Amino acid sequence: MNRPICFFIICFAFATVMSGQSQRSIDAPMPTRQVHLDFHTSEHIPDIGKKFDKKQFQEALKTGKVNHINIFSKGHHGWSYYPTEVGKMHPNLDFDLLGAQLEACHEIGVTAPFYFTIGWSELDVREHPEWTIRDEDGSINAPGYDREAPGDTERPTYLWERLDPSIGTPYHDHIMKQVTEICKKYPDLDGFWFDIYHVAKRNYNDNAKKRMAKEGVDITDTLAVERSHSLALKGHMKALRDLVAKHRPEATVYFNAVTRIEDASFFKERLFDMDTHQDLEDLPTTWGGYNKLPLDAKYHLQQGVPATGMSGKFHMAWGEFGGFKDPDAIKYEAAAMISYGASCNFGDQLHPSGEMDMETYKNIGHAYSYVEKIEDYGPGGMPLSKLGMWLTLDEAADHGVVNMLLETHNDFIVADEKNLNDLELLIIPSRAVLSQEQADTINAWVANGGKLIVFANGALNREENAFLLNVGAEYLKPSDFQFDYTVVKKELTDGIVSTPFLNYDAGLLSKLTTGESLASIREPYFNRTYAKFNGHRETPYKTEDSAYPAIVKNGNVIFFAHQLDQLYYDKGVRLHRDIVNNAIGLLYQKPILNVERLPSAGRVSLLQQSSDKRYVTHLLYGPPLLRGDVSVLEDFLPVPGVSLTLDVPEKITEVIQIPEGSSLPFTQEGSAVKVTVPTFTMHTAIVFKYE
Repeated sequence: MNRPICFFIICFAFATVMSGQSQRSIDAPMPTRQVHLDFHTSEHIPDIGKKFDKKQFQEALKTGKVNHINIFSKGHHGWSYYPTEVGKMHPNLDFDLLGAQLEACHEIGVTAPFYFTIGWSELDVREHPEWTIRDEDGSINAPGYDREAPGDTERPTYLWERLDPSIGTPYHDHIMKQVTEICKKYPDLDGFWFDIYHVAKRNYNDNAKKRMAKEGVDITDTLAVERSHSLALKGHMKALRDLVAKHRPEATVYFNAVTRIEDASFFKERLFDMDTHQDLEDLPTTWGGYNKLPLDAKYHLQQGVPATGMSGKFHMAWGEFGGFKDPDAIKYEAAAMISYGASCNFGDQLHPSGEMDMETYKNIGHAYSYVEKIEDYGPGGMPLSKLGMWLTLDEAADHGVVNMLLETHNDFIVADEKNLNDLELLIIPSRAVLSQEQADTINAWVANGGKLIVFANGALNREENAFLLNVGAEYLKPSDFQFDYTVVKKELTDGIVSTPFLNYDAGLLSKLTTGESLASIREPYFNRTYAKFNGHRETPYKTEDSAYPAIVKNGNVIFFAHQLDQLYYDKGVRLHRDIVNNAIGLLYQKPILNVERLPSAGRVSLLQQSSDKRYVTHLLYGPPLLRGDVSVLEDFLPVPGVSLTLDVPEKITEVIQIPEGSSLPFTQEGSAVKVTVPTFTMHTAIVFKYE
């Protein structure tokens, strides 16, 4: 069977199977105040669980105001924390710790899904090295692993050899037996949280090679190998979903990491469809950042599935013993999760003794006390905007656009062919991902009144040799220069310097056809080389503009020749952000929400909770401070004078500020309702009730 036909059959089979799979509805959110309790314990540590005390465990959860906690059935060292005939119970544990924790949780009304490691399991690797993922050269996939190091050499952090659970492998069969045993042993279980699916995009072990040979995959084709691996993992997930549903139909099932937009190979194959809900893992202090959650939450909520934001009580890293984030930073992160329509989850790591750290739960409780006051106004809501961003799966391009939109308070949703008609303005980042069919759909939408901003290669076909979108210019070629400059014309000059400004990269060269130039490219005299250079860095610009436009306006379309999104992601030039915002202002005339006088570090999120007949605008202000390699939240200053204008078809009957619960005066002109927000600190929500 040839490869395209084989992959079509596989994908069709998954689509057919998933039509019968149940996911939680966005209208039935997950519990709002969660903890993820890591517990990865070495066999070299004695007395595992000796200090576990049900009352102390429960007291910690009550102090933290926790209503949901992930507890451990099997951790990265491969040991199980319950009596097992399939796996191996931790040699230094002498009772059913998992069962005791489950009983403690259920006694106080806390749900407690079981954590189960998949991709990392030291014991399984030790006993079955043939179960591991392999690189092309046949070696075990474990970047940074020094196999010649003496035993007393310091081991790098997060270093594990990686396992292959793909459908049809012995390791998959082993997992199925373990999970079956757990389901039978704990018939009142709440769900499973399966971990570590991000560890490798490709696999060349013997099982994978046999599978790819059957599929007709060219093993030298990297993308084909990635896709085969992704679909084999999806088959494994499907089997686990079915297994759990057979024993406990109402149980939740989540496979960690497959929600990540930046993991394009998994994301394109929609491995996240195997989840009953979506947990969006992050640790914004050191990875992901504080601008990661908005895009992740918007995308997954728009799929109609509830989401949970995940961060940690830790300062620098997941699983950090003794690391503490400031309680107010946890509170801000929790408020942000609620603001973007997600439930909250903060990671902790249980000491091997089994005793809960009460200081941790005091800190989490500080945040969750606030969440209790606002949780009704986030989860269950749907992101709402007439501005959409097309997802390209290029992290710098996508998040460059996201960063600009967040900082200019242009709230957005994720766009695709299905929701174009709900939009006034579409923004396409600078990666060439459009098919001819998608481009035709977008061109027709523009011809029917839609408005479009597109950056550089985002307007090109996938071969990157011609424009697919009607930008009012003919594509010529990439620039021959390392960088160039932009000179802006009057339509976009608000807040922009009139002299040439540096782009740090060179734009695409094009020739105007039906469009008009809003800015010109100014080229340098020459590239910087050993033979020819000027000063420390960039060669100065020539005294005359080139013939090539930097920005083209063609009716309702604005085309940027430069990858300003990626440049903003990497360089953070405010001029680039401001000129894009000026372009948005030229086209975007009827936003649902308009925000004035909120600082650029502030964040805004608009949700509609249709079942409660209300719109909720969340406002956040907590600028991160970079200290060393860590982004710290510390200074929460009062924010006065913010005004909101909401333009919706329903008649607004009351405006309420949350958490205060006080009614606010508002004015209404036509369909637009305007309200001045009382001074707030860190977070507030403005609720617009309608008939």
